Amino acid sequence: MKINFVTDDEYLNHDTGNSHPENIYRYKVVKSLLTSNFSEHNFIKPREATFEEICLVHDSSYVKEIINRIPKEGYNYYDPDTISSPKSLKSYLYAVGGSILAFDNLVEEKQLSNNSVYFCNHRPPGHHAEISKAMGFGVFNNIAIIAKHALQNPKINKILIVDFDVHHGNGTQHIFENNTNVFYASSHQYPFYPGTGSIEEKGNSNIFNCPLEANTPSDIFRKMFQVNIIDKINCQFDLILFSAGFDAHYRDPLASINLIKEDFYWVTNMILSKFGGKIPVISMLEGGYDEEGLKEGLNSHLEALRDYTQNE
Repeated sequence: MKINFVTDDEYLNHDTGNSHPENIYRYKVVKSLLTSNFSEHNFIKPREATFEEICLVHDSSYVKEIINRIPKEGYNYYDPDTISSPKSLKSYLYAVGGSILAFDNLVEEKQLSNNSVYFCNHRPPGHHAEISKAMGFGVFNNIAIIAKHALQNPKINKILIVDFDVHHGNGTQHIFENNTNVFYASSHQYPFYPGTGSIEEKGNSNIFNCPLEANTPSDIFRKMFQVNIIDKINCQFDLILFSAGFDAHYRDPLASINLIKEDFYWVTNMILSKFGGKIPVISMLEGGYDEEGLKEGLNSHLEALRDYTQNE
């Protein structure tokens, strides 16, 4: 089987300014990688999310506020880091709608019991977005929305979300910390932005945090991820979701974890080897703000996903 990439040049219209870390150049870097290394795979255009779909996670008043504050010119700041411009809204809607489309395609193609893989190259990222608060470059929590949507299907009873972005996915954790149908596992620099993600945060026995000290090298990362996530979770899942951030790469300017490209293959493969099998996977881009670090990390992640699709 092939990887299914959900992406579109519409994301070039979400202009945050050239000096902002989460800028249109990130999309160009990823598009170049997909074109050069994965051109034989499937490419799918996202669709816009509906208001009701976004409200699976977010308060309706908050969603209206996001939409109403899209500027007619210049920039609007939802917080000091999170920016919209006149054409941002369609990217926001594509990021949510494209994620849901990935799951709906699994249903339509009767692929909920095989190792199909989707990767969503969306902008902006979303794992920091809270139920009624924009944070960390994102306004809607794409991965939380797709999980809530998937749980409406009777064949999906338990979901694993794995987040290896260098920043803890505070929004995702808070949304699901009392929902035992969703397990959330995160490795991240700690203490660091956004300030959450200690090992004591366990939710309803469904939260598994792996905090990493600044300057953690590859070998220590692997040992800690094994102990705090792989060894602690013993459950079968119907769907695996990845919040795939590549800012833990040693080159990244926004953090201080020293992973190398092989670590992103390792972490993806370790999750799929233990929890995968004949179940689908949907991964979506979160962070990664150095060109080479983003390309190296994402390429390794996609190689592991490609290898998973080859499992018989």
